[in-house]
Amino acid sequence: MSSGTPLRREVFVLVAAGAALGIVYNSIGLASRPPRGIRWVAAQADLPSLEEMAPTDSGTTAPDGETSAPEGGNAPLSAPPSASPSTPTGNGAGREAGSAVRSGSPPAVKSGASSPPPAGASAPPAGSSNPAATTPVPPTSAAVPEPRRAAPLPFIPDSDQPIQVQVATVKRFFDARAALFLDARDPAEYEKGHIPGAIRLTNPEAQNEPERSKALPVQGRPTIVYCEGGTCEASLELARFLLESGFKKVLVYMGGYPEWEAAGHPVERGSGP
Repeated sequence: MSSGTPLRREVFVLVAAGAALGIVYNSIGLASRPPRGIRWVAAQADLPSLEEMAPTDSGTTAPDGETSAPEGGNAPLSAPPSASPSTPTGNGAGREAGSAVRSGSPPAVKSGASSPPPAGASAPPAGSSNPAATTPVPPTSAAVPEPRRAAPLPFIPDSDQPIQVQVATVKRFFDARAALFLDARDPAEYEKGHIPGAIRLTNPEAQNEPERSKALPVQGRPTIVYCEGGTCEASLELARFLLESGFKKVLVYMGGYPEWEAAGHPVERGSGP
């Protein structure tokens, strides 16, 4: 009984010493650059947002692709109404009406009355009250709408920390093929489904094999890194390592692959590139 107590005490001391050494080693790893430790508590990174950095346009985009004037601006002026013919007034018209009353003859009607056609002139066809109405009017060509122009991609400033980006902006870069996509997940997750064209690269692989990150086909494009979203920090850790390795314009898609797939965007399965 007494011999077992010292043994348990020694085991407890060894376990406590090992835990203390592990905590110290992990703290040193987290403080290193790049960080190599394991975070004890998962915390949502407070990163600048690309959508908040983008300048706001002065006008709003209409559904047909045209830009309307901003609120408070000058509205286009409408054309003035065309002048309608007016009945002649004045002293001349009064004298003419007065002379017609004194002579006992009714005044001549000038509006709407037509004089009889001269001798030898052909009469208008029966059933036609206005000869001008029979003149064919050439058809007017319908206005062809201008093709809708794609909105320019947002400007990405150089930053020493990753910039988060939302799914709508990620889709714009994907459609324009204007970004390099990196999948920071494990091979099994990547093969189940990933963004088409994305290259799989985890943070440990990038640190242990620096030549892989150097061989990435950046070609002057921004880099968009993603993982499983939510509390997954694999994409954030990889993005930080890329920035410390000399990469510029590194974006982190915080929603990750699950949000991309749930939005109905294209997916690719298998080992990929």
